[in-house]
Amino acid sequence: MTTTTVTSRKILPTTLAAALAGLLMVSGCTKQTAEDADTSADTQTEVQSTEAADDTQLSAADKAHTDRLMISYANMAHAAYKDSLDTAKALQTAVETYVATPTQANLDAAKAAYKAARQPYSQTEIFRFDEGFVTANDKREIGSIDSWEGQVNAWPLDEALIDYVSDSYEGEYSSQDNIINSDSITVGSVKQDTSTITPELLAEMNEIGGSEANVTTGYHAIEFMLWGQDTNGVGEGAGNRPVSDYVTKAGECTSGDTVNEDASICERRGEFLKAAAQLLVDDLTAMEAEWQPESENTLRSDLMARKYDNGLRQIMYQMGSLALGELASERMQVAFVTGSTEDEHECFSDLTHLSYANNARGIQNVFNGSYKTVAGKTVGGYGVKDYLIDTGNQEAADKLATDFANVEAAFNVLVEKAEKEGIKVDQMIATAGQVSDQGISAEEQNVRRSWIENSITSLQELTAGIENAAKAVGIDNLDADAGSQF
Repeated sequence: MTTTTVTSRKILPTTLAAALAGLLMVSGCTKQTAEDADTSADTQTEVQSTEAADDTQLSAADKAHTDRLMISYANMAHAAYKDSLDTAKALQTAVETYVATPTQANLDAAKAAYKAARQPYSQTEIFRFDEGFVTANDKREIGSIDSWEGQVNAWPLDEALIDYVSDSYEGEYSSQDNIINSDSITVGSVKQDTSTITPELLAEMNEIGGSEANVTTGYHAIEFMLWGQDTNGVGEGAGNRPVSDYVTKAGECTSGDTVNEDASICERRGEFLKAAAQLLVDDLTAMEAEWQPESENTLRSDLMARKYDNGLRQIMYQMGSLALGELASERMQVAFVTGSTEDEHECFSDLTHLSYANNARGIQNVFNGSYKTVAGKTVGGYGVKDYLIDTGNQEAADKLATDFANVEAAFNVLVEKAEKEGIKVDQMIATAGQVSDQGISAEEQNVRRSWIENSITSLQELTAGIENAAKAVGIDNLDADAGSQF
């Protein structure tokens, strides 16, 4: 495995409004809870060593409940980012093995490692919506999760900037020159030297020219390099990049159907894939450090310092914003209403159903106070549900528990249909007209679309429950992001 290096991070704006703007552009995919972990002696010390910003109106009992909630939340964040880091390292190892020895077995192993890496990371997105809460601190390496995640999880991406695409591809970047096939490219008024592909170069180029579609880093760049462009529209099948795209022998190196006499293109693909994997590991290493217990000048220490002030609001805001503004709206409703596979979250690999389900599970983890690690251990011990009950809000807790059960049931349908029956999200969001030539009746397609619609509706109802619970604990204006409205 490549030794992890410290790579300079390019901080990118990732507000929901900006995300929607990126979603509505033609982007790229050409596809028309084990043991309880209650507060330990160490974490008790952590709670007692931090001062509240404004705790004059909280009773001793309320402070105790808040302490348990914040510690549980922080421990879950640490465990989820640690899992994300560990699985990213496993992905990096698989990528390096594949690049060194490009065989179908090694490609399949790298794809499996990608799929495994996405499971814990997708559950961390509940922690993302923190931009308006964290305190400015020049000593902290990462300003906020929201400002950090653009280098890790930005989407959609304009794959024509990175590598070859089909002749029918329509994207913002239209030049025949790309990072893989050229030593220099021009994006708008920016001329970029791409002769040496490194993690630093990819970080520098992310969103080059001011376009959010010009993504060169993170999970989705790796996804594209493993699967390639999906040209199946709303039909069955994901991207199918051939192993020969990484064969570094003259006359055997390909770019899809094109055979290259010069194998340097395939060498550069390997360099890009390894650089993207290294940068991902670097970024997750930095974020895992932000949540370590007893740390100073970190996102964790910041949360603990203001836990009695806006900690509870932050957590409930994050729950509502991921449920409604991001997942139900930007990631699901946009694609559902338009029938656009361009807006499918993991359109190269067709693993969108798992990202959706794990995003929803991440919200539920915080409610239940329970994150199940990759190794099977339960981390947390105290969630929003417990806080509501302990503060005399049993009714609100029960309502939310019912809402979460409905969400879980709805998303289980998406996962089961995709994993067991091979009906993926791109096939579910298609309109009846889009699939008429595939022999799928309008009645059947409406059933498929109902699976997505039911999931969106369950999230909308969940958000109403979160807002109701927030009011019950004195937060009258939660103002969770509602995303785009149709």
